[in-house]
Amino acid sequence: MRKVIAGIFLCTITFLSLAQQRPVMSTYMFNGLVLNPAYAGSLNLFVGTFIHRKQWINVEGAPTSNVFTAHNSFLSNQIGVGLLVSKDQVGVHEETALYTSYAYKIKTSAGILALGLQGGFDNRRADFSQLTVLNSEDPLLNSASSKLSPNFGTGIYFANPIMYAGISVPYILENNLYQVESITTQSRESRYYYGTAGVILDINRNIKLAPAFLVTVQESNRPTWDFNATVIFDEIAYAGLSYRNGDALVLLAQMILNENFRVGYSYDATVSSLSNHSKGSHEIMLIYRRKFKNSRHDPQCPVYF
Repeated sequence: MRKVIAGIFLCTITFLSLAQQRPVMSTYMFNGLVLNPAYAGSLNLFVGTFIHRKQWINVEGAPTSNVFTAHNSFLSNQIGVGLLVSKDQVGVHEETALYTSYAYKIKTSAGILALGLQGGFDNRRADFSQLTVLNSEDPLLNSASSKLSPNFGTGIYFANPIMYAGISVPYILENNLYQVESITTQSRESRYYYGTAGVILDINRNIKLAPAFLVTVQESNRPTWDFNATVIFDEIAYAGLSYRNGDALVLLAQMILNENFRVGYSYDATVSSLSNHSKGSHEIMLIYRRKFKNSRHDPQCPVYF
């Protein structure tokens, strides 16, 4: 296990010297705001979502993520406003982020087209002194670093009751990540491009099939894709299966408890070479939805995503 941890740390340091990777969420199809600011207000409801993700169980220093999002629509469903707060921990690296989003919605005969913007900041901290190192005189590995970096992004989102599609670049600036005293590392944020789409297919009166996919393109890295197929039973219970290329096979579920509350869970079975050392990844999701008295029903509003 020590060799595994050492290998993961060396890969992490090498990777951070090139680019910063954003956390992967397996339940992205139930919380589009984590990928696209144009998703804000898309449901014409107040929606608050909390996600806790524990990655690579049984591996010391593996990523842990906590994400809270909230969004609602205003002005007769013409605009959407959203909030994203997250905290991620990877080994000695900790990142806290706060972003607000704005979406302007254009109603068409085919559905609703939304144009979105988001802005905020990331606060990154790294305490290298917590590491056990061979060279105790290395100024980088015996120091702590903290940096506040602003960023902004944009996206386009189209949806109606039976389908959705979106393209986004939520973090455009490629900020330098760490600076320790007089040493400026070469680590930087890497720009992401996301493409998502999904559709609702009626199997019979009580069962619907909801296939969806996510394509992620990151500069200086190979593209990744995630294909999901979720079955909806009586519009109450969701059960799905996803495959993320070269990474994981994902089992997920969601249950509608009542008009306001939903719970979800996903388990990532690792299919990469790390599968011999990790027991997979767990993700828990809690959703609160509320329709306010002044909310107006829109026949083009999505229902299942």
